[in-house]
Amino acid sequence: MKPSFFCKIALEGPFGLDNFAGSLRPPPTEVSAYTLSKIFPAVSADFAQELCSEGTKQDRPSESHSKSRSQPMGDNGSTASVLYQTAEQFHILVDSVEEYAIYMLDPNGNVVTWNTGAQKIKGYTAREIIGKNFACFYTADDVATGKPQRNLREAARRGHFRDQGLRVRKDGSTFEAEVVLTALRDDKGKIRGFSKVTRDITDQIRSRESEAEKIAAQKASKAKDDFLAALSHELRTPLTPALAAATYLEDNAAKLPPDFAEDVQLIKRNVKLQARLIDDLLDLTRVTRGKLRLDVESCDAHTVIRNAIETASSAIAAKKMKLSTKFDAKQHHILADCIRLQQVFWNLINNAVKFTPPNGQIAIRTFNDAGRFHFDITDNGIGIERERLASLFTPFEQADASVTRQFGGLGLGLAISKHLVDLHHGTIEAESRGRSFGATFKVTLDALPEGAGKTDQASRASKHPPKPLRILLVEDHRDTRYMLSRLLTHFGHHVLTADNIRNALNIISSENVEVLLCDIGLPDGTGYEVIAEAKRKQRIKSVAITGFGTEEDIRRSKEAGFDLHLVKPIDLHELQEVLDQVGAERA
Repeated sequence: MKPSFFCKIALEGPFGLDNFAGSLRPPPTEVSAYTLSKIFPAVSADFAQELCSEGTKQDRPSESHSKSRSQPMGDNGSTASVLYQTAEQFHILVDSVEEYAIYMLDPNGNVVTWNTGAQKIKGYTAREIIGKNFACFYTADDVATGKPQRNLREAARRGHFRDQGLRVRKDGSTFEAEVVLTALRDDKGKIRGFSKVTRDITDQIRSRESEAEKIAAQKASKAKDDFLAALSHELRTPLTPALAAATYLEDNAAKLPPDFAEDVQLIKRNVKLQARLIDDLLDLTRVTRGKLRLDVESCDAHTVIRNAIETASSAIAAKKMKLSTKFDAKQHHILADCIRLQQVFWNLINNAVKFTPPNGQIAIRTFNDAGRFHFDITDNGIGIERERLASLFTPFEQADASVTRQFGGLGLGLAISKHLVDLHHGTIEAESRGRSFGATFKVTLDALPEGAGKTDQASRASKHPPKPLRILLVEDHRDTRYMLSRLLTHFGHHVLTADNIRNALNIISSENVEVLLCDIGLPDGTGYEVIAEAKRKQRIKSVAITGFGTEEDIRRSKEAGFDLHLVKPIDLHELQEVLDQVGAERA
């Protein structure tokens, strides 16, 4: 027998060597999962097999030795020898297991045996812990409530007891433990003590908690995305008839008093700007990931700035502010998304108005430097503390919490502006000498060579299709259906309308339709059902018109069979190009 064995198991008492060996009934012929399960009946067979496999892989007896132990026992006293050998092998098995604390307690809960795994997990050596009560492994709160002795009573009453909770190491640190406590009885049913198997499951608990947090975060993110998508749809939908009406009035400007022509342009421009603001504010994730799509063209930056000023004019007038402009840039055409660029300038002008007191001053200046276009806006407002300048372009942050209370806002305008400027390969920065000294914001962009940015306005004017088309418009929003139908009819097309799937399918079955314009969200289903039936019945060009505009929405509509996905408010110029193309193909 190995000397170390005596350090791990007491020689006297209910767990003395003879009694320990004698507890193995019937006497096994070799140390096995069967042996372990007899000592720890609450341990599952799989668990016992796992411990055996781990414990014996380094200490597996030789074949000859195994054979000698498997010989029938005679009456010459060989039984005691076999039991001693079995006990030793069992000790080797248990002692070599490092992932589990396996030890025994006397009837009062005092530690009697101690394996390597127990020392590794709990930190005590055998000399330090044997003879001490196992209550030292519990937290002070558990000891105060009598949990250790209560667990022993439960194990005695039920045969075994499973528990999970915090346990204390020698150094005072705690860990999450999974415990199996088993009562051991003699032939007369009297409690001889308890066996205990403890496993440190801290990592598993953390892993489960992390996974649970991840799942919860994913659910919360999806719920947020679903809410924002629905909100976006509801906010965008009313803009479509407004934009269609403005386009119709613009196309019939000759019939309007001259004073109204500029107002129509103002309405159209602001509806488009509002649509972009909704898109950005409700989908900030897409902004921060740099996945915004830019419709790049040659823009007259001075015109864009003037439009932004006009949009903010009512706020400027309400505070009786003095606005001065100095457009010194000779090269003021920029390859950019004009609406996005206007959004940047409007954000900066709006900020200057918001943070400048009534009767204050705002100065806007443009100039060129080394082929670059510079836009500076300076105000004499509340200013910005220098240590806060770095956080100005962070989403949901403003210079001061008091600023939010006093002036309102979500703190998104500057963050969105920075992302938009970055997408245009430009720079945006803020300067201020501190509180009460006003602020200056600077935007720098690449300018096109002088003369290169002039566009042919006539080429961008609305064109009528070369051939009138038969169009089915499926839209349940009454104002949108009315204005789009009116505008398309004005363009020379023959328009049929439906407000639900049933009416749409009836028209498709009885009419020759060349173009399908279909909303996705309908009262009795979705536009996917309409396009599926339409594609089966006839060759048709199809356009999805919807307030849902995420990448997933676009992918799904394409997979359903739509040729184009337009997000409300519909880009009527883009829609007209599609109709022109279809008309040219069928002329």
